[in-house]
Amino acid sequence: MAIDIAQSDATIAASSPVLLSEAGSLRRLPLGPELERPQSFYERFDDRAVFYDVFRDHTGRHVYLIGPMALNLEPLIDAMTIEGRPSGRTAKPKIHHGVQAEILRVTLPPGDTHLAFSFGDERFEIPIQPNRSAALKGDRVIFTINKDNALAWIADWARFYVGEHGATAAVVYDNGSTEYNLEQLRAALAGVKGLEKFLVIPWPYPFGSMHDVFEGHKFGGHWGMFAQPPKYTQFFRKYAMQARSILNVDVDELVMSPFRKSVFKAVERSPFGLLRFNRVWVLNAREEGGPPRHRQFVIRKKGIAARDRGKKWALAPGRAFFASWRAQPWTHQVKGWLNLAGSSDRFYGYHFIGISHSWYWDRTEKIVFDPKLHVRDPLMIKTFADVFGPEPKQ
Repeated sequence: MAIDIAQSDATIAASSPVLLSEAGSLRRLPLGPELERPQSFYERFDDRAVFYDVFRDHTGRHVYLIGPMALNLEPLIDAMTIEGRPSGRTAKPKIHHGVQAEILRVTLPPGDTHLAFSFGDERFEIPIQPNRSAALKGDRVIFTINKDNALAWIADWARFYVGEHGATAAVVYDNGSTEYNLEQLRAALAGVKGLEKFLVIPWPYPFGSMHDVFEGHKFGGHWGMFAQPPKYTQFFRKYAMQARSILNVDVDELVMSPFRKSVFKAVERSPFGLLRFNRVWVLNAREEGGPPRHRQFVIRKKGIAARDRGKKWALAPGRAFFASWRAQPWTHQVKGWLNLAGSSDRFYGYHFIGISHSWYWDRTEKIVFDPKLHVRDPLMIKTFADVFGPEPKQ
């Protein structure tokens, strides 16, 4: 059975969030706060979190403060002065207002276990979490954020990457699942044959909304994101710096190669330690009944019509010298990382419409196979047969 990393260190998944006081008046405001929005928008909007985590970098010299986009709180972040405890050393952090995320780095003595700062009328003293990269040293890691995806899907996801690509570890950020508890999620990962270790990280922050009436922002209606964007940098800097390679894939995404190559080996050999590749939509069409599974979906549109606009990426963190301190892994790219190689045509990220309990849109509409428009993908059929074996009889 796969080993739960948290069994040997119960605090390894802990974070140090900075939350505005419920009793205070200071809050993050949405863009266009005067606009009328549905209540669901505000239920998904994070108005209190300044940072989601505060932790040492892998060298021990610096401390990162990682949080969601500041919006109207940006001037207060720009004015911050950090005091290390117990040293009393004060310093101005370097600040990067990233893509829907705030990335701050401050240099503090290695003996400091807490930091303090003022934010508006509030004063915070926050424990500095240790760096956890040693727990994944030498591993090939898949990581994702999850909420209520079926446990069978999560197990199949991990099983696929172990069997097809040689993944050794899986990290799942759980965004407040209610269909099962964290122990059940851990049990599903523990049962994946060949997986060596895993870690489940509670990540209970509001996810955000991709549907909004504000149109003036560069992200258009997709700007209101919170839990997901900061998670990438937090994982990269806190957990992944000693990993052999990492792959950013959601439970509804399986990476395949026409040459049946490992994406981990490919990125480890790449000149800049960064590999990007296209995604392909897999349609919600299957012949089997019962609960859906990845291997039942093998139909896509023909030709370029199958392309999803988003890309996926893998990293070799040991090549971080190609990255600035404010490098930001993000959903479909890695900003601040030198990469002159462009996108690879040796891998495709198959994106399954029928394998998701989406945060945003209904994926339950089923497609009827049309030979004029669709094709049964031979690479998927062959790969699934090798990884999963024959489809169990109903």
